[in-house]
Amino acid sequence: MPVESIEDPSIKIKPNKKLIEFICKNIKKTSSTTPTIAALKKSTKEKQKDILLNLEDLKWLKNYLENYRILNKENIYLHELLEEDDIRLPTPKVTPRNPELEARTQKLKAQQDAIRYRAMTKNVDNTVMKLPEDTISYQMKQINKQLIAVAQFVFSVLAGFAFGFIGVELIVGNLDFGFRLLLGIICALIIALAEIYFLAIKLNEDVYDAVSTPAPKKLHQE
Repeated sequence: MPVESIEDPSIKIKPNKKLIEFICKNIKKTSSTTPTIAALKKSTKEKQKDILLNLEDLKWLKNYLENYRILNKENIYLHELLEEDDIRLPTPKVTPRNPELEARTQKLKAQQDAIRYRAMTKNVDNTVMKLPEDTISYQMKQINKQLIAVAQFVFSVLAGFAFGFIGVELIVGNLDFGFRLLLGIICALIIALAEIYFLAIKLNEDVYDAVSTPAPKKLHQE
């Protein structure tokens, strides 16, 4: 699925019970205390579960513990307080795919899987020794479809050019040859762009057309 950019790239840490108890009992609120640690100290037990620390809070705790070990002669280190903490890494927001696109993708995938399966099993099952795609008639039909589509494209472009080059003059009267030529090219280009879009859709549908009919069943048991 497509993902969006990360809104908040910072790493969050959910403090464990040991760290919360140390902050509440041993840390006094001062002007240098970070807002998150101050909020953790004065919050209730229920609200403390929703408070997350960031890297700035850990740096402040590290400096505080250095002074704490000197003043209280008690060896407490940051890594000991952070044991079993839950680290929340920044994650991008996942955007759900368009349902219509997902359905079409699954349909095309199923068709391709069925085609590959039939190609692998055609030498095993004598009822499908030859796939319809392997016959000359099938190939000729596909070529005819594509040739007709291309011919329609060419005729549509020529008709658009003829309309701009001749038809406009018949409607409004005599026009300069260069202006008529420009009108014909503009009309032909507009029609060509539209026809190329529909031609691409048509050829794509021919390539990923529905899976052929199931193999014929035997009329008797051997």
